[in-house]
Amino acid sequence: MKATLFAAFAAGLLLVAPHSASATPAVQSGALAHGGTYFISVDSAAPVAAVDLWFRAPDDGYDGQTPGLARVAATAAAAAKLASGKTLAEMVTQAGGRLSIEVFPDVVEVGVVVPTSAARRVLASLTAAYFAPGIDDAALHAALTDATVLAVQQQYEADLLAHDLLFARMFASKPANEPPIPLSLTAISHVTLDETKTFAQRAFRASNAFLTLAGDVDPSVLSVVTDGDGAGAPEPPIDATPVSPVPAPSTQPGAEPVVGIAWVGPPISDERAATALDFVADYLFRPNFGLVWRAVDRSGARVDVRGQFVTLHSPGVMLVTLEGSDGESTQTQVLQAVSALRQPMDSAAFAAAREAFIYHLNSDTQAPDEQADMLGWYAAEGAASYAPGGDEYDRVARSLDPDFIAATVRRYLASPVVVRIVVGASQGGTST
Repeated sequence: MKATLFAAFAAGLLLVAPHSASATPAVQSGALAHGGTYFISVDSAAPVAAVDLWFRAPDDGYDGQTPGLARVAATAAAAAKLASGKTLAEMVTQAGGRLSIEVFPDVVEVGVVVPTSAARRVLASLTAAYFAPGIDDAALHAALTDATVLAVQQQYEADLLAHDLLFARMFASKPANEPPIPLSLTAISHVTLDETKTFAQRAFRASNAFLTLAGDVDPSVLSVVTDGDGAGAPEPPIDATPVSPVPAPSTQPGAEPVVGIAWVGPPISDERAATALDFVADYLFRPNFGLVWRAVDRSGARVDVRGQFVTLHSPGVMLVTLEGSDGESTQTQVLQAVSALRQPMDSAAFAAAREAFIYHLNSDTQAPDEQADMLGWYAAEGAASYAPGGDEYDRVARSLDPDFIAATVRRYLASPVVVRIVVGASQGGTST
C-alpha cells in the first residue's frame, strides 16, 4: 500500500542500504467463535494495543445507488449507544485511545489504538457496535454531519481530489470510479435511516469481518467477542473494470494545482509483479530517499511528489500525484524516470535498492497500528499471508531481480491516465 518518489536519471546512483529492520512478529489466525476471521500479531514490548475491523463492502451500497452510504453507516455504528449507555467513540476516548474510520471503494476499516489495559473492554465494544449495530436517528444525524464536513474538506485536499479523479477516469464500473465520500452534499443528505441500517446489517456482519490485533495483546482477549451471526463466508472481493482504451488527459477545476498520473497494475494474486511495483514506488518516490523525490527536492521545484502502488484484489493501481505550481513540468521528469526502468538496472545498484526497499517496508510495519492496518488490508483484498512485514512478502521481495523489474514496468507502466487540476479551469475540459 505504501510508496515513494524518484528520478532514475543517473545510472549507478545508489540508495544507502541501512541495517535491516526486524520483521513483524509471527501472526496467529483463525475463526472467531461467532463468525469472522481474526489475525493477531503479538508484541509484548509494544506500549499499546491496536484493534481493527475490516469489511468487504461497496462504498455506495449493494445496489450502487447511494453514494457515501458505507461512510455514513460506519460512522453511525460508532455513534450509536451500546448496552453500557455509551457509544464506541465515547468508550475509546475515555480509555485514552484513538478511533479512526476509513472507507475505500471496496472495503471499510474501523481502527482503534488504546492502552493495553483497555484492550478487552474496547474490543468487546468495537465488535458489539458493528456485529450488532443499534443505529438510530441520533447516530445517523451524527454520521451525516461528519460526512458533510469531510465532503467539504476533501474539495480542498488536492492530492485526494486527484486520486478520486484518477479512479473515475481509469475504471468503468462502480464503486471504483466514484469517491467513497461524494463531493455533492445533496447526495449525502439523501441517505435514510432504513438504508443505513440495512447496509450495516449486511456489511458489518461478523462473518464478513476480518479482525486484526497487534501490539501488546493476549490471544485470550478474543473471548470477549460475544456478538456475531455465526459461521459463514465473507462477501467476495470487489473488483474493478478498467476503461479501454486509456482515456486522454483531462483537466478539472480545483482549489489547488495538482497533476495525477496512474497506471493499471497487477492483481494481488500476482504477488511478484505487485511487489515489483511496490519496489518501483519506493525506489522512485519514497520521501527523502526516492530518486525522483530527491531530484525534485534538489531542483527547488514547488511541488510535493507522492507515489505508491495500491495493492488491490484486481487490479492494483500505481499512483503518482504532483501537488503544486510546478506539477506539470515535473510530470515529464516522472514519466522519463519510469521509462528509464524499462531497461534492467545495474546489478549492484539494484541490490542496494532492494535492500533499502525491504528495510523501508519492515520499518513501515513496526508500530502496532501499522501492523494491524497491513494485516487487515491484505486480508480484505484476499491475500492475508502476503502482508508486508511478513515472511511471505519478504521472500517475494528477495526474489526480485533487475530483469523482472524491467519486464514488469514494460508490461504495466506504459500508458498512464493523467488528470490535471487547475485553479480556474473549466469543468470537464481536456488537454494534451
